[in-house]
Amino acid sequence: MTIAWDNRFNVGHSTIDAEHKALLMIINSIELALRHPDDKEALLYFFNLLYETAIDHFRYEEDLQIKHSYQHQQTNADGHKSLIIELTRIIDEIRTITEHAIISEEDMLSLRKHVSFLAKGWLLAHVVQEDLKMKGFIADKY
Repeated sequence: MTIAWDNRFNVGHSTIDAEHKALLMIINSIELALRHPDDKEALLYFFNLLYETAIDHFRYEEDLQIKHSYQHQQTNADGHKSLIIELTRIIDEIRTITEHAIISEEDMLSLRKHVSFLAKGWLLAHVVQEDLKMKGFIADKY
């Protein structure tokens, strides 16, 4: 099930908001790729794209927070580190799964759980619990 962006998730900084939307679009692309399990290359492509985009986004967001002495910067950075560790673990599992000639139903279920985690437990939860604290503190005027 793809997830639509909700403007209530906007933090008020156009680049950060655009990057959050891009991350959600990539997660939605992964979900769509799972509907075609025979296309393993697409699955790996989107997971690798998510990883690279997340790394770039986290770096940008953390640099901006440091520049403006954002009071929750360390908590946010710690959350980013945890998310990257989890995403790395998921990608490693996906690489192992996609090495099989045919992806089993059990593996597909595992992949779908990962995608659900990424969309709801990772991106949206992190934005709501951590990044929305930036609203009004780090805005486009910076």
